[in-house]
Amino acid sequence: MDALASLQFSFAPALAWALLHAVWQVALIGVAAAFALRAMARASAASRHFVGMGFLIAMLVVPALRFALVLQDPSSLHTGSWSPINGPTFADAGAFVRQTSPLAPWIVVPWLCGVGVMLVRHVVGFRALSAMERAPHAGLPLQWQARVDALRGAMRITRAVAVHVTDAVVTPCAARWLRPIVFVPAGLLARAPADQLEALLAHELAHIARKDWLWNGAQCVVETVLFFHPAVWWLGKRIRQEREHACDDLAVGAGGDPIALAEALASLAAQPRVVVSPTLAANGGSLMSRISRLLSVPPTRARRGALVALGALSLGGLLLAVQLGLAGGHMPDLEVRASTDGPLRAGDYRQISADGVDKRRFYRISLDARGRATEVYEENGSARPIDAPTRKWIDGVTRQWTAHVAGLAEMPTPDFERATHLQELLTQVVMQEVVVARVGSPAIPSGTPVNGNVHLDGALGDADIEVEVQGPKGSAKFGVVADRKANVWTLREVVAR
Repeated sequence: MDALASLQFSFAPALAWALLHAVWQVALIGVAAAFALRAMARASAASRHFVGMGFLIAMLVVPALRFALVLQDPSSLHTGSWSPINGPTFADAGAFVRQTSPLAPWIVVPWLCGVGVMLVRHVVGFRALSAMERAPHAGLPLQWQARVDALRGAMRITRAVAVHVTDAVVTPCAARWLRPIVFVPAGLLARAPADQLEALLAHELAHIARKDWLWNGAQCVVETVLFFHPAVWWLGKRIRQEREHACDDLAVGAGGDPIALAEALASLAAQPRVVVSPTLAANGGSLMSRISRLLSVPPTRARRGALVALGALSLGGLLLAVQLGLAGGHMPDLEVRASTDGPLRAGDYRQISADGVDKRRFYRISLDARGRATEVYEENGSARPIDAPTRKWIDGVTRQWTAHVAGLAEMPTPDFERATHLQELLTQVVMQEVVVARVGSPAIPSGTPVNGNVHLDGALGDADIEVEVQGPKGSAKFGVVADRKANVWTLREVVAR
């Protein structure tokens, strides 16, 4: 299958199904994370950060596993109106039909747009970081460089750490992993008391010692993919807070003064909060919470309504996704219609109709009584020869059709004999005076599913159904009650609904 067809008819439905389920899966993981972090109130900030990152990564892994499962095994898609690909159904004309649902594009297209916006945001941040690295800078004075080296040893940082004193930043921050850099504002070096400057440098070195650049990168990936979910942003904010707390603890443990660090943070609170997204800044997280914690002042308790709000937002997102999926729309779709759900034999046919993102395609293959194949292929309504790329597309769609049907083999298989008898009944219905008077002549079944019950027992049977009929005057639904004796249907009642 070519790239566009694969994206539209394989990748997109699997992704839509994974994203739809991610709404409730991520919400449950978020609630579990909230209770776990609450239970760890007396644990270290580093431990809470580690557990929080575990829950955050799980938010991405669980939907990713579902996506991989559906992509590799299309039969794992559930059938029904909420499914991005409908299961094989039996049409009134005696054909197995499988087609895409509007649910997939309504979910995937906005998601791709959102991911694109997040990626642009990160690209802008990395470009700003590169500009900071290229900006004019100076090194630390020798006495300060010696103190940085001592702090590195205390924190067991084996890699060399470059320190740039520059006017390109307004607050100390750290970046990179393999070649870490600490940026120090030139003005801060001149005006900050020595103990406060040392505390801030220790905090930035703590980010490097804890490899927070990698943790932050993983967090950005999850937030980019699951940008739409409030649980991700809530947990991400909590993780950043715990990350800063852990670095404060490490900085104090390396010989820093907690009061000096608190005073330094208080002075940073008055500075403009301009931080490049990939960097780890000294004024990250809630400064007041960090100051209170360093001074051993009990922080303000979070409102208990946060979990309720999280659940409400998640439920609202689920309902919105379902509503968009059921609303329909003229988006790319695919329909496969065949006279059999297995290999084609003499007298069988299979046709593919695809309103793709690149073109409208129609393909039909039919076998005559001797098994000789006749193929028709059209693009945008015009006949076209079947070249190698087209053959690849046809074979790809056919393989997907076969995989879906094979995976759903345990489902009840439509009975062709039953459908033939139903077609005989519908033929009588469309000829009734009440039907012709309502929709005009010729009247034909509209092709929508027939609702109701049909019971057959050999030559006997009965039916109580509702069928939609269309004609020159429009369409209408009719209730039909009929009996079958000696293989002949007798209409007892045909009433317009």
